[in-house]
Amino acid sequence: MKSIIECVMSVPDPRRGNHRKHELRDMLFASLVSVLCGYDSYVAFARFAELNLEWMRGLGFAFKNGVPSHDTFRYAFSVVDHGLFSACLRNISDILRSKAGKGNVSIDGKALRRSLNRGGKTPYIVNAWADADGIVLGEVKVDEKSNEITAIPEILRLLGLEGCIVTIDAAGCQKNIMRQVVRDCRADAVLALKDNQKTFHEEMLLLFEKELVASPHLFAKYEAPAEKNSGRIEKRTCWQTDYIGWFEDIDEWHGLRSVIMVEAERRARNAQTGEWETSKERRLYASSLKVDAKLAYEVTRKHWGVESMHWTLDVTYGEDYCRARTRHAAANRASVRRMALSLTVPWARRRKCGIRDARMYAALSKEARLEMLTA
Repeated sequence: MKSIIECVMSVPDPRRGNHRKHELRDMLFASLVSVLCGYDSYVAFARFAELNLEWMRGLGFAFKNGVPSHDTFRYAFSVVDHGLFSACLRNISDILRSKAGKGNVSIDGKALRRSLNRGGKTPYIVNAWADADGIVLGEVKVDEKSNEITAIPEILRLLGLEGCIVTIDAAGCQKNIMRQVVRDCRADAVLALKDNQKTFHEEMLLLFEKELVASPHLFAKYEAPAEKNSGRIEKRTCWQTDYIGWFEDIDEWHGLRSVIMVEAERRARNAQTGEWETSKERRLYASSLKVDAKLAYEVTRKHWGVESMHWTLDVTYGEDYCRARTRHAAANRASVRRMALSLTVPWARRRKCGIRDARMYAALSKEARLEMLTA
């Protein structure tokens, strides 16, 4: 618990004068625990602090001037610099991660859809998700005049990724990002390859279409067990090869050691005719991994963990319905949700329950709440 409190206390307070009647650390802790328990609004933050005032005072949060109003919470979230607040999330993640290990880290962007000002641009947050640990390692807000490509190098710079396997979708399939992951972060990279790297994509697609038939010995192959879900049967096959020395731009892709293709074959019944229909989809990846088709398949599948995390934020934490938009408020509220998620998921996995159930436990049981905060 002490380490979590120290993380909250580390956020600098930019307020001045009468605006500092209530301690920032008190409000940030109250909002974090409120979201942990399933409540995510300024009114809920104030109400939670009122109902749990003595409990939080017992943990070292003084609330010398009583419970802040919802407007005080709103003002605090709008003025705290998000870059500094995001550092609090990384500190909490480092504490949780030190008790686990290092594995796959998936990086992807997510829109804050309801935080759009009239005439403005939808704010985006680039997240780094450690699926094995169930925690958000860090986040970076995308600048309004930029896109994910500029935010990805920033989040890579902030995180300790040595020894990890970093997966990024097609937006991050850039030469400088591959170089940064492999050389600077000392990690492995698996980058989705699509038409944004048109020549590279076409050449690798041609490689798999022709050489896979002519020279199958050049490719490692792994067939995953078939999956049955919602009346659909899906079978995936992964091929990986390091036969890329002929690639014209190979010297510009620092650390490139292999390319991967995952083919998904889906069989589903037509709702009208009742007949089985088959469709195929191929995905290509540029990789710094040595040839190991099974590992390559597992890494590409684990990348979808970040999409599951985004779904959880939207459906369980209601992120798509949050209308905070004043200055830093939207990004800071998003950070609190990610802190709460990182504290909840490991506890839920140990107890083998869902996120909703874990939040209910936190709301009804102070013991469960403390377990999550000290995990």
